[in-house]
Amino acid sequence: MVFLLGNLLHATGQRITKSDTLIEKKQQLQLYKHTSIISRDTIVFLLDTVGEKRHKNNSKNASKFYNSLKQGANKRKFTKELYNLFFISPDKLNPTDTIKTERSETAFVQYQGKTIRNITVRVLEPFGPTLYDTTQIATTWIETTGNKLHNTSRKNHLRKLLRINEGDAVDPYNLADNERLIRQLSYIKDAYFRVVPVYGSHKLVDLQLWVKDQFSWGANMKIGSLTSTDFEIYSRNLYGLGHEFSNSIEIDTEKDQKYGYTGKYKIRNIRKSFIDASFTYQNTYEKSVLQLDLDRSFATYNTKYAGGFTLSKTMRSDEIQKDDPIINEIPLDFNYGNVWFGRSYKVESGKLFARRKLYLAGRISSRKFYERPEVGATLNQFFHNNTHYLASLSLSQIQYYKSNLIYNFGRTEDIPYGSLAQITMGYEDREYSHRNYLGFDFQKAIYLRQSRTYFFNRLAIGGYFNSKRFEQGVLLGQSKFFSRIRNLGPLRLRNFADLKYTLGIRRFPEEFISLISDTGIRGFSKEDVIGTQKLVLNLETVAFTPYTLGGFRFAFYTFADMGFIGSNQKNILKEKFYYGLGFGIRLRNENLVFKTIQLRLAFYPKAPSDFNQFEYQISGEERPKFSNFSVTQPDVVPFE
Repeated sequence: MVFLLGNLLHATGQRITKSDTLIEKKQQLQLYKHTSIISRDTIVFLLDTVGEKRHKNNSKNASKFYNSLKQGANKRKFTKELYNLFFISPDKLNPTDTIKTERSETAFVQYQGKTIRNITVRVLEPFGPTLYDTTQIATTWIETTGNKLHNTSRKNHLRKLLRINEGDAVDPYNLADNERLIRQLSYIKDAYFRVVPVYGSHKLVDLQLWVKDQFSWGANMKIGSLTSTDFEIYSRNLYGLGHEFSNSIEIDTEKDQKYGYTGKYKIRNIRKSFIDASFTYQNTYEKSVLQLDLDRSFATYNTKYAGGFTLSKTMRSDEIQKDDPIINEIPLDFNYGNVWFGRSYKVESGKLFARRKLYLAGRISSRKFYERPEVGATLNQFFHNNTHYLASLSLSQIQYYKSNLIYNFGRTEDIPYGSLAQITMGYEDREYSHRNYLGFDFQKAIYLRQSRTYFFNRLAIGGYFNSKRFEQGVLLGQSKFFSRIRNLGPLRLRNFADLKYTLGIRRFPEEFISLISDTGIRGFSKEDVIGTQKLVLNLETVAFTPYTLGGFRFAFYTFADMGFIGSNQKNILKEKFYYGLGFGIRLRNENLVFKTIQLRLAFYPKAPSDFNQFEYQISGEERPKFSNFSVTQPDVVPFE
């Protein structure tokens, strides 16, 4: 039936995808003995089940349970309201692994070269209608109130974000890139283009952008201990213009400065220049900072120019930047400035849908200290005043698949695969010396069709040449993986793995790396477990469920993190070994801009004697991001 409906819509010139089809005029579709009337502005969801085995018995059992529960709840108004608030039928969720079924350009290829006559935008409210069914309405008082409080994304704002104009020829690459960019906005749940042929013309088409908003206000709380709490309230879409504003308060009664504040404001796409501006003010026990950022990225395949500018004043901090490879107890006071510019050139590729480009970029950055540890020619070299001049030459080839249930809870995810080869050269003017920099970075992601698994691999090496001596070098190797979706009753299971090796080569004496959470073992906060070489393996299994609580979807996860760390003089497998085991719950409502709420319990059987073997945390986590082979400002290979 799905196949016949797809052929019929394709024959009428409609766009047919794995997930949805819009039909503007009423059409009567005769499918064998079944007739369906599809009304105007209705999206029909066609479930892609290619290569997936249905577990019919499990589906029937789950449907019976939910149907009986729903029938009982509908007998009273109060219980009906509770049911609508807390439960979603598995039939409406039915997530599948679609990574192999559709590349991002597929739906637009048949219209290539045709002229865009009109571009229209339609924005759906956060609660009620979906891109799969626009006839749904908000039913609970929470949903209706949320829609009233929400600032709907302004259509004109979304139009200005597009790199497409009326009168342009249809370019499948450009349409797919623009669709992806709108979908990745922090205040958009999902988005897609529909190309509509103009009646009576073989050369003209109309372009429709359908957008599903997220409720733009959010809050986040992180409880690390009984004496430490962080609270944040933010908006990702002020006035419906995409402006972002956040306010964060930190409380730690064990610190000298018990209260701290961080405020950020971001303006998107200033005067349709595609330049974003953000301003940050921070005054916490960790640091006091003022910072201004301007940024224009290589956002689409057709973007020729990119660049950025940063100016910051740090009045007090124990580190230069987050996860610095140093241990420092003296408050720092310094200024930092950075500017970069890049140009891209299209390169023909023999692969279908492959975006291949050559990039040239240059960067100048400078840091000047006013308060710092005592320095000398060979003393505390990490804190020397310096000016960096860097240039890079990069060749990138990117393609995209669409999928779901990877890092999110059902929304469309764009999975990049391809490669990036980059060489970076530069010169550093230091306070007591001058030296040259040379670095290589190669990244590649592949999709194995037979097993439906995804691998990302990276190998990078870089360092400085000071009077022909190689110093402050780093060798980095990484391999990341996620598996296909597997069914276990109503659950959908996916496995993740991340293996990373870092080797420091003739680093400065004050430089170290550690196993703290972001770059090692999650929840591990022992900062004096350090070295110049480490090997870390992070394993995780996530079980996506069909259950909801107040509109929040549930996912359970278990993890095992292991790490070796020590000097660079011995085999890494003979160095100190630590590991952590744990499990947790993640909750996310894709209609809200709230961060993923995470409850984690962890156990560290092998840990330093003065470290608590049990750890718990309630926090809000940002969505993980794919390594997408995008080219940004030239930089050195990180030592982390």
